[in-house]
Amino acid sequence: MIQESYNKIRTWYDAYVSEFSSEDSEIQINIDLIKEHASRVFENVKELGASIDLDESNLLLLKISALLHDIGRLEQLVKHGTYADNDESNHIQIGLEVIEEHEILDVLSEREKQLIMDCVKMHEISVLPKIEDEQFLALIQLLRDADRIDVLRIVSEYYTHKKIYPNRHLDMELKDMPGISKKISKAIMDEKIAKRDDVENVNDLKLSQMSWVFDMNNKRSFKMISEKGYVKAIFETLSKSDNVIDMYRNMKIFIENQL
Repeated sequence: MIQESYNKIRTWYDAYVSEFSSEDSEIQINIDLIKEHASRVFENVKELGASIDLDESNLLLLKISALLHDIGRLEQLVKHGTYADNDESNHIQIGLEVIEEHEILDVLSEREKQLIMDCVKMHEISVLPKIEDEQFLALIQLLRDADRIDVLRIVSEYYTHKKIYPNRHLDMELKDMPGISKKISKAIMDEKIAKRDDVENVNDLKLSQMSWVFDMNNKRSFKMISEKGYVKAIFETLSKSDNVIDMYRNMKIFIENQL
């Protein structure tokens, strides 16, 4: 039954995302990026799920969550012209509203629907609250890892080629200026994920994204980011200082210890 429900949701999803396009080339590039990101996260959850022998029912719920996790980004980008979440434009809230408005999860049980809605709601918060529900904890951790792995792919490529292909949306409207927040530096040296609220410029943004390694949960996740060299690639785009080198070394050692 869950397979049939998945098929219906997938058909709706493909039709929905196909409606988004823009005559503005800059916006269109980012629309395409969002669509590709969802596909990549979808593939990542399959790989991560297989690494822990996730059963078929939970894997299908995870696939649905992967498709829908950033669906609010499309409307956010087209209507508000930004990826930056604020009181007027929050991609999580937009996504939840789109899901409810189109009633796309009504083909699932209430339990299954709630699991997916919660995955969408919590996939991007800095730190998860304590979760007693083992099924939900497994799903949200896998989704967060899969999402972050692909965002690291996107931004490592972007920062490396930024001078040739600038994209202000991926800079989250932040200024590209010298300096690193002390709070960002402390979090990384304490082997903690840096908080988005402490990000003040593009350097902070890069380091906060690199710090996601401290909140990954699947052994395969560490292997994937290590093999692709995403964290190192971002590090290479930062101005080198003793502080930056120490932070990178701390993250590098942490990753190696998880392999």
